[in-house]
Amino acid sequence: MADDDRQTGTRTTAQLVDLVLNPRDLGYEQAAARRGPDPAPRWYDRPAVAVGCLVIGFVLVVAYVHTHRGAPAAQRVHDDLVSRVRTAQAAADGLTGQVNAAEARLAREQRAALSGSGPLAQHLDQDQLAAGQVPVHGPGLVVTLREPPADSTSAAPGRGGTVVGGTTNILGDRDVRSVVNELWHDGAEAIAVNGVRLTPLSSIRVAGQTVLVDFQPVGSPYRVDAIGPADELATNFAQSAVASRYQTLKGADGIGFDFTESGDLRLPASAPVSPRYAEPGRK
Repeated sequence: MADDDRQTGTRTTAQLVDLVLNPRDLGYEQAAARRGPDPAPRWYDRPAVAVGCLVIGFVLVVAYVHTHRGAPAAQRVHDDLVSRVRTAQAAADGLTGQVNAAEARLAREQRAALSGSGPLAQHLDQDQLAAGQVPVHGPGLVVTLREPPADSTSAAPGRGGTVVGGTTNILGDRDVRSVVNELWHDGAEAIAVNGVRLTPLSSIRVAGQTVLVDFQPVGSPYRVDAIGPADELATNFAQSAVASRYQTLKGADGIGFDFTESGDLRLPASAPVSPRYAEPGRK
């Protein structure tokens, strides 16, 4: 019995040694023997490989030359467009300055002409304030909405009525409108969004992934300045459903939301608006 065990152990050891030293299966060796030796390379294999390499190299060289030949022309077109845009922007800024100066002269002439008419001058001031035609300053409330950090919005879904520009945009035109409308409701006398003065004809919309205020693009952080009785504005806004909603989103989605009172806000006049129906009378 001991001899059988020794023989069995010897065979097992031999099989393990053979498995380590000769890991190929016997079936593979038999198949290779039936297939015979590898065929000798054909006479045209090496020339074909060389021709293929030459063709690929030629194509790459042509692509490189074509790309770099068109690059200077594309750069010239780009530089020309940038120059034209900057020239047009400078011209528009100059015209805006002229318009503002003309409006300031007009305001002085109106005040001089109405200096003896107290109620009429006061009524004109109120209308100009409501129309946003004059810059204003005074106490008020500043509301700020800010996109969350990029790493905290990867899984945050967009909400209905909001255009989401990629995975990091949660706020949109609807959010700016809701804050502005609530401030008007709470007693604001004049409002500006990121420095753009609002008027009764102002619009807050979205184009693609950009929020437009009176067709001027604005981005995060969205700062809404509202002039009015600061204490009343702060109290009414803090108790509103709009503030409650964005406090919830601040904790859930990580957006930035805060509002603070200010003792002296300065809002610019709105861009000049041409009458749509009325025209100056002719003598």
